[in-house]
Amino acid sequence: MTVLSTAKAHFKEIADKGQAHLDVPEWGTVVYWNISGLNFAQQSKVIELQQKGKSAEALVEMMIMRALDADGKKMFKLVEKIEIMREVDPNVILKIVTAMGDSDTEADGDPVKD
Repeated sequence: MTVLSTAKAHFKEIADKGQAHLDVPEWGTVVYWNISGLNFAQQSKVIELQQKGKSAEALVEMMIMRALDADGKKMFKLVEKIEIMREVDPNVILKIVTAMGDSDTEADGDPVKD
């Protein structure tokens, strides 16, 4: 087994950690996401936005990339980013993205892990 195949197997193992979710009463829904977080390509987009001083846009992009419905389908589309940034409560977005980040580093507690 090569180092690359071992590294890819490790990433697949991380990707199979399951999901976490957060009840979002403000939206009348539950937001789900994979605990594994973002791959490097996705992370680079978020980091690039942060480095350009576009922290709010980075948070929205992260939510768009990760938020899933109960069936595991994407909750938002990237083309909705501007609409989300202009017309959605930023405090709710921050709550969701914070829960996503917490689930990547915590083993237990809120948000609920499946």
